[in-house]
Parts: sequence; structure tokens; C-alpha cells
Amino acid sequence: MFYVLISTGVVIPLHKLKAINSSTSRVNPAEKYIQVIPVDNHEFWYMGFLNYEGAVRLLQEALETRDVQAV
Repeated sequence: MFYVLISTGVVIPLHKLKAINSSTSRVNPAEKYIQVIPVDNHEFWYMGFLNYEGAVRLLQEALETRDVQAV
């Protein structure tokens, strides 16, 4: 079983993740966010990543890999 651990102490099992979305502030484009949505549709928003693009890519790859393995 795989987990996604975010430094705030939130642990979401990979099989309970529904979506990962990237977002940028319209007011300040330097503010970039990652929205994490588990299967219960609760939303978690995170910002302040040292490597934002890398974090988004790795989270999306984890979801894709999980979906491929489930088939």
C-alpha cells in the first residue's frame, strides 16, 4: 500500500486519492497551489513547494501508476 505524505502531517492512502490539480493565483501568478482531493471530496490546498512542477508531476504520476495497476 502506498501513501502520499505532506509535511503538514496529513497522510492520504494513494488508493483514496481522487484527483491532484495544480492552480495559480490570478492576482499573483507567483503563488502556485496544489489541490488534493480524496474520494470523500474533501479538499486540501497546499502551497510553498520548493519544486512545484516536480511535486505536481510526481503526484500525478503516482495517480496514473495506481490507475494502470488497478486495471
